[in-house]
Amino acid sequence: MAKVIQAFRERYHGMKLYKIDDEYPEGDTDRVQYLTEQGFLEEKIDFEPSAPLNLEVFAALPAPEQKKLLADLGIDGDDGNVEKREALYSAYLASVNDDGDSDA
Repeated sequence: MAKVIQAFRERYHGMKLYKIDDEYPEGDTDRVQYLTEQGFLEEKIDFEPSAPLNLEVFAALPAPEQKKLLADLGIDGDDGNVEKREALYSAYLASVNDDGDSDA
């Protein structure tokens, strides 16, 4: 399910009024993506990882989920495009995987 973040009437659901915090059904993924891009919906992350996701799994997430995950982890930086988000997450993984051992 996607969360409504801006009220709107959905013409494909008989002009149903969706209010802020309502759940929007994700049956039509193209429509959900469009409404998310237009600022009406926020897709929910359906999982709470106990361990960090590997970079490949992170890269496969949609942009809104990547940005939310970075924010939830307290990672600040320029997340304006996919390469920058992946670089931020890669740096996070490197810091988490650093076990403190050194070859020095």
